[in-house]
Amino acid sequence: MTDAGRSEVLARFVSSYERSGIPGLVLHQARRSLVDHLGVLLAGADDPVSRRVQEVVAGFDASTSATVLGTSMRVSAPYAAFLNAFASHVLDLDDVYNPPRTTVHGSCSVWPAIFAMSGIVPVSGARALTAFVLGFESETRVAEATGSAHYDAGWHVTGTAGHVGAAAAAAHAAALDSASTLHAMGAGATQAAGLRVMAGSDLKSLHPAKAAHDGVISALFARAGLTAGAHPLDGSYGYLDVMSSDPAPGLLVSGLGEEWALSANGHKLYPSGSLTHPMIDGVIALVTASGATSVDVVSITARVSPPAARFTDVRDPATGMQAKFSLAHCAAAAAVFGRVGPVELSTEVVRRADLVALRDRVVVVPDETLGKQDAVVELRLHDGRTLRHEVRGNRGTPTSPLTDGELEAKFRDLVEERFGAPVVDRLLDACWHVDQLPDVASISALTAEVVHA
Repeated sequence: MTDAGRSEVLARFVSSYERSGIPGLVLHQARRSLVDHLGVLLAGADDPVSRRVQEVVAGFDASTSATVLGTSMRVSAPYAAFLNAFASHVLDLDDVYNPPRTTVHGSCSVWPAIFAMSGIVPVSGARALTAFVLGFESETRVAEATGSAHYDAGWHVTGTAGHVGAAAAAAHAAALDSASTLHAMGAGATQAAGLRVMAGSDLKSLHPAKAAHDGVISALFARAGLTAGAHPLDGSYGYLDVMSSDPAPGLLVSGLGEEWALSANGHKLYPSGSLTHPMIDGVIALVTASGATSVDVVSITARVSPPAARFTDVRDPATGMQAKFSLAHCAAAAAVFGRVGPVELSTEVVRRADLVALRDRVVVVPDETLGKQDAVVELRLHDGRTLRHEVRGNRGTPTSPLTDGELEAKFRDLVEERFGAPVVDRLLDACWHVDQLPDVASISALTAEVVHA
């Protein structure tokens, strides 16, 4: 196979791979991802930042073809994808695929593209689930093929690779043939964008939002017969050539149909950057086991992977958004509250004097022996004791996955107060049995029905 043939092979895989060939455990992981995604999206749709973005879009898009989940809005399919993707990422609680070569939030671009396409063409639940698996696989393979050099250069992979994954998923949802799917994925690839400097700002969520939006229009352009450049992913001046100084094009197709990225997907317990999570696990474990309070703590030392030390080195966050990417704040919050949730990462808490004082006593040490899902945490106490806890694979990662019950509990915690237990029960049932739905748009309709009521 020539390098330039891999784009075509991946597109053919997306367009023609049968649901029957996907292992049952992978399909179940897709259902788990839907449960997690929908809960985070519905909570995020009511976030003040999402509300402001919804108001902006409502000012120029009067279409009614697709539902903005968790709201009474109907807009055009591309902008429904945009708003749903934005809401699903704004809390930073969405799933994360985090192997050594890359980090990408896989669901927040892909599921919204599928739901939006169901506003244009009928999409059965079974086709939607298959489209998600294939879109997620495309997205993560592109992410791994660009590798750490892409991330280190300052690209936000969720925005860049997400464009390809969303286009692939939308193309499969629309039942495009392999040639049209290739053009859709090429259209997604040429729109890829997202700068990591946006971490800690309101507009970090713009990245998956644009990926989902652009993925939908890419599929619609291809459906209308528009063509993209040849070999868009791995050809000369294609995606990998431009986006990475150290690409591995073979990863686009190696083990295709045999190895599935969803098997290594993770789900978050904390609404912060995933690189902070091993350290948070460690601090919570220590204060819980010892009964120590923040008053007892002289200092916190967190040994973490070099990427975690580099990319979450926000020493003095001024806002809740910035605090999500601050190891120092997350460590201090975990010690003070014994948990890290939306309240602990709010702007009001960020400015509390006791949090500020304890942040100043957090020491972050990069350790090359630790992976991105590992940490070694030490608490030095006023009574002279030093407490130590080692995390190898934080909770929610493939080595320590959340159970189905824990994912349901997360969903209920995020959604039940607003929607009520009976509706939550119906939504969860629809997610777990999505394959049986005649049209996946029924999930969108259920959320809108409740909001209207």
